Amino acid sequence: MRSVPAVELLGYSFFAGGLEDLRNVVENAVEQGRKLHIVTVNPEMLVFRDPHFLKVLASAELRLPDGIGVVWASRLLRCGMLQRLPGIEVAEAIMTWGSERGWGVYFLGAREDVVQQAAQVMQRRYPGLKVCGCHHGYFTNDAEVVEDIKRTAPEVLFVGMGVPKQELWIARHREALPVKVFMGVGGSFDVWAGKLPRAPLLFRSLGLEWLWRLLLEPRRVQRVVPAFFRFGLRLLGEKWRGWYNTG
Repeated sequence: MRSVPAVELLGYSFFAGGLEDLRNVVENAVEQGRKLHIVTVNPEMLVFRDPHFLKVLASAELRLPDGIGVVWASRLLRCGMLQRLPGIEVAEAIMTWGSERGWGVYFLGAREDVVQQAAQVMQRRYPGLKVCGCHHGYFTNDAEVVEDIKRTAPEVLFVGMGVPKQELWIARHREALPVKVFMGVGGSFDVWAGKLPRAPLLFRSLGLEWLWRLLLEPRRVQRVVPAFFRFGLRLLGEKWRGWYNTG
């Protein structure tokens, strides 16, 4: 397998390639039977204070620069060039590759009607894809869900429970599952099911999908704005240390 392009940023190694590079990594994981936990990272996640989540973030096999702030941070700190890989687009790319290779996928999260609709839409969009099953995210018994995923044995598991719940769930159960590729997809099920619109192309091209989500869900402001300032302060601290050490 070719080496994975990487950039070190804020104590984490980030995937620094494009979709074709990512395709090689994902296909190799499936073919060689290796577990691959993909985390799509935005600035808010880098200033989380939950030590359990930070441990999972550090131990994941692949961290992708999802938020535009992560890309800007790599440029500000001059630690390498990252290209943004939006999580929803990565998930759709994985399903494209899976449809070509006959992979099985499982959808976990959201309301029952939403996850079922999302699974049906993706099955129609990618006819070669095997949708092994789906389950809503409002369960209290993990064991039943784990057994269903074991029974259906998908190659790929998409978990849409929001951050950090989806990453913690994956970390807790990954070794017990036959899955090869795990990925948290946040609110993507709602988009695929047609319950929420994705950001218009202009917002996407400018890296402003986060602003579009704030417009759709204003309650997120009380969480996102403080995280934005913490992230900015962390970047300033890193920049100052860089100046001090080279001064």
